[in-house]
Amino acid sequence: MPAHTAQSITGLFYDGVLQPHAWCAALDAMNTHLQAGIFHGFTLDERGGEVPASVGNPEQFGLEARHMADYETHYAAHDRRLSATVSLAPGTVMLDHEHFSPREMQRNPVYADWLVGLGLQHTAGMVVRHEGSARDFISFMRPKGAKPFSDDDKRFIDVLMPDIARASRLRARMLTLARSAALGMAALEGLPHGIAVVDAQCRVRHANGVAERLFAQPAAAGALSVRHGRLQCSPAPAQERLQQLVRGACASLPAAGVLALTEGPRRLVVTVLPMPMPLSYAWASGLQQPAALIVVTSRGAGPSLSPRLAGDILGLSPTETRLALLLADGKTIKEFAAAEGISWHTARTHLKNVMRKTGCHRQLELVALLQSLSGG
Repeated sequence: MPAHTAQSITGLFYDGVLQPHAWCAALDAMNTHLQAGIFHGFTLDERGGEVPASVGNPEQFGLEARHMADYETHYAAHDRRLSATVSLAPGTVMLDHEHFSPREMQRNPVYADWLVGLGLQHTAGMVVRHEGSARDFISFMRPKGAKPFSDDDKRFIDVLMPDIARASRLRARMLTLARSAALGMAALEGLPHGIAVVDAQCRVRHANGVAERLFAQPAAAGALSVRHGRLQCSPAPAQERLQQLVRGACASLPAAGVLALTEGPRRLVVTVLPMPMPLSYAWASGLQQPAALIVVTSRGAGPSLSPRLAGDILGLSPTETRLALLLADGKTIKEFAAAEGISWHTARTHLKNVMRKTGCHRQLELVALLQSLSGG
């Protein structure tokens, strides 16, 4: 195989980590080189035998996408070709004619009821990723009557396999992050608090519905607004304080802070936080610099902050959230250790993690932070 062919295909696989059409193009290029009729890449969840993701080219072979869906629904979990592939070392190519005799193929439901009926016969398959209960399979199938895949075909796939496996792992992680980001976006829209993401210059990168309505209100003394894409407030000292807090949250050693504003009859509490890592995934593609999370609550109005919401906003684990809320309720670190059944030293480790994630440097700052998020 010419070196430039391998480099071109591996480049498409790496492009496919972020671009689904490039991943499909890489498989199509392999399909053409192997003189196969169909390629099929899919993830199999071994816990329930489900196929949560797949890609293929049935239409190029004159078939319909429903044929692949039919395979994933009725045949994938019981396909002996998959069993043969799984029995090999990861990344090893399975050529079906090396594992099954023509007689076995005639009696196998996948061959007899699915492959032959679609005009297909020989398969080259491989596992390119195995993480937890998920396995990523790639297979190529030749038309009925064509020669079986050869040793040269296997060597061609072997040359590409290390890069395919690496790109497959990266792609799976990016898909997981994309799903988490989508869930995070939906969660932000459902919050009763105003939530905004700003960079160090107070440029607004995202605002949920509550924040957008708040920023769109007529200008008034102490009001928050967006002018020329930047979050602003009045009077001037409040604006200076807001900018200082945002810069602090975006610093290399980030810190959190609270700003109280009077907007007409209401008192707003603006909490400025370092961007928690779980939420930062949602902005990874749009922010290549530190960001601050702005949480706006109305003092004394609305429901209290739930433990789950507090943990989501601050990027804390359930245990860390319980510790933060307990301290905000006036309890001590020793009382938390006793309630959790852990040592004082372990409790102190949790506290250090809470302080680091929230950008607080003293327990009093942490308590004030939790109270501000609750509108207290």
